[in-house]
Amino acid sequence: MFIELGGTFIYQFGREHIVDMPPGSKVEDALNALGIKERIYIIIVKNGSIAKLSDELHENDKLVIFPPIGGGN
Repeated sequence: MFIELGGTFIYQFGREHIVDMPPGSKVEDALNALGIKERIYIIIVKNGSIAKLSDELHENDKLVIFPPIGGGN
């Protein structure tokens, strides 16, 4: 599966990853595979729709993950 990271995650983990996940894996398992410990206030998009940590993954899925974003006036 393809995982793209945004925001400050790029500096910590890199921008793009191709990860082999075993059948039955969840979104949370993909975060663990990349070493992402943050679970609160992250934005996860799976195939263009907002995803939950408990959503099941499939071979050709695409995840986009962003950390909290703030700032501005």
